[in-house]
Amino acid sequence: MGTAGYTDRDVTVRGLKLHYQEWGDPKAPAIVMLHGFGVSGHMFDEFAERLSNRFRLIALDQRGHGDSDWAEDGNYSREEFVEDLEAVRQALGIKTFVLVGHSMGGLNAVSYTAKYPERVRALVLVDVGPEAAKEGVDNIIRFTRGPDELEFEEFVQLAHQFNPRRTIENIRERMRHRLKPMGNGKWTWKFDKRFRDPNSGIRVGSELSNDETWQLFRSISVPTLLVRGAESDVLTQEVAERTAREMRRARLVVIRGAGHSVPGDNPDDFSAAVETFLEDVASGRFEPEAAAEPASLQQLVEEQEASRRRPGALTLIGVSIGVSIAVASAAFMIARALSSRAEKRRREEAAKARREALPVGLGSLDVEQARQRALKLVGQLSEVGRDGVARARTALKEADLQQARATALDVAQALEERAKAAPETLRTVAQKVDTGALRRGGKKRSKVGSAFGVARAAASLGRSRREPRSRRGAKFLPWRA
Repeated sequence: MGTAGYTDRDVTVRGLKLHYQEWGDPKAPAIVMLHGFGVSGHMFDEFAERLSNRFRLIALDQRGHGDSDWAEDGNYSREEFVEDLEAVRQALGIKTFVLVGHSMGGLNAVSYTAKYPERVRALVLVDVGPEAAKEGVDNIIRFTRGPDELEFEEFVQLAHQFNPRRTIENIRERMRHRLKPMGNGKWTWKFDKRFRDPNSGIRVGSELSNDETWQLFRSISVPTLLVRGAESDVLTQEVAERTAREMRRARLVVIRGAGHSVPGDNPDDFSAAVETFLEDVASGRFEPEAAAEPASLQQLVEEQEASRRRPGALTLIGVSIGVSIAVASAAFMIARALSSRAEKRRREEAAKARREALPVGLGSLDVEQARQRALKLVGQLSEVGRDGVARARTALKEADLQQARATALDVAQALEERAKAAPETLRTVAQKVDTGALRRGGKKRSKVGSAFGVARAAASLGRSRREPRSRRGAKFLPWRA
C-alpha cells in the first residue's frame, strides 16, 4: 500500500515478521534507518520524503515496535537487533548502505557497524552517544510507562506536553503510527507491552560497561555524522563533543530548535546536515582532523632519526639571538668602559678646578679672580662632556651591529648544514668580534665572554626543547587514529 510517498512492506527473517516503509528508487543508493525506543520507522517520515529523489530509503520497525512482531522469548538484546538488521539486508539484496540510527537505534547501529563494517558506507547517529543524561532517560521512561489505554486525543495531549516543539497536527499524525485501536473504543501503544513492565523479565539492551561502550564507539572507522538536538535532555553537549573527538572519523552537528527527536523537531535542518555529510563522503571531502591513520612504527622511528639529524627551529633561532646578544653586549661593554673613563677624567678636572678656585681662605679671595676661574671651570667641564660623548659615539660605531646581524645569519646557515658544528661555529663567530675594541675595554673583556655564554645557553635550550617535542609527537599520533 503506497501512501504519502512511501510503500509499506514486510519481510520475514529469523522467525519474525519485520515491517518497514520504503521511499525512492530501488536502484538508488540505500539508506537504512533505525528508530528509537517506543516509536517506529515513521519517525523518519519527513526526512525520508526530503531525500527520496536521490536515495532508496528503508525505515525499519525493529522487533517489538511499530507493525513488526514481538519477540516471544522476550529477547530484545542489542545482539538480536543487530542480527535482525543483517538478515533484512541479505533478504533485500542490499550490498552496502548508509546507516542512520536514533537513540536506541543509534546504539544498535554502532554495534552493527562494529561487527559488519564492510556493509556500512557511512553512519549517522542521531542524539545518541556512549552515555545518556539520566534526566532525559527518566523522562522517556515516565512517558512510555504512563497510561496503557486512553482515548486517542488524550494520548495526543500527553505527547504534546512531552514535546511542545511540535504542533498538535504533527503529533496527531505521528501518534497514528504509534497507537493501535482496541475493541473498547480506546487506543494503546503498538510496542511490546512488556517494555512498560519493569518486572517482565525480558532482556533489553546491552551488558557492556560504560568504558566498553566508549571503546565500541572508538572502534568505528567509517565516516560518521553525530547529530545532537540543541535542546536535547538526553545527549549533553559535553558528551557529544567528546564522542566526536574520540571517534576515528566523526563530525558533530547541532540542530537548533530540536530536542531528542531531531528528525521530526527540525526536519529541514536535519535533512540538510545529512545531505551535506553524504555529499562530502561521496566526493572525498569528508576527512576530519581525527581521521588521520595511526603512524606506523617505522614512520615514528624515521621521524625520530630525522629530528636528530637536523637542528630544530628553536636551536637556529636561539643561536642567532645568542650571537646577536653577544655582539651587542660587547659594544655596550666597550661604550660603558670608555664612558666610565670620561666620567673619571671629568671628576678629576672638576676637583682640580675647585682647588684652583679656592687656594686660600674666603677672607683673601679676589672677586674678579674668582669670576675668571669660574668661567675657566665651565669651559673645562664643557670640553670634558663633549669629549666623553664623542668617545661613546666612536665606541658604538666600532661595535658594528650590522656585522652582528650578518654573523647571526652565518650561524643559522651553518647549523642547517651541520647541527653538530654549532659549537665550532660559535667559536668562529666569537673571533669575528672586533678584538681591538675588546682590548680597549680592559678588564671588562671577561663580561663579553659571558655574553657569548648566552649564545651557548640558547643553543642548549633549543636542543633540550626539541627532544621532548619529538617524544610527544610519537605518543599522541596513534591516539588521533
